[in-house]
Amino acid sequence: MDEDDEILPDFEAEVDGRRVWVTAVLERTAVVEPAPGEPKVLVNRRRLMVNPGHLRVRHLASKEAARRGREAARQLRMQEHSSAA
Repeated sequence: MDEDDEILPDFEAEVDGRRVWVTAVLERTAVVEPAPGEPKVLVNRRRLMVNPGHLRVRHLASKEAARRGREAARQLRMQEHSSAA
């Protein structure tokens, strides 16, 4: 996995010997649900023990390209608006 990859949520992990369900993966933390119905908590990603075969990863290049496209479109609209004024 490289820096342009993102771990997708919804997988089982272990934290301090206890099984949890990971519902979101952030930059340094993960949101975990200790058991159904229990409140979700933030856990440092280093504390998660995970079977790598259960992880799903998405490459972020397409997400970054979409962001650049939106920014270019916004810049073009601003230029058109200022030249029309």
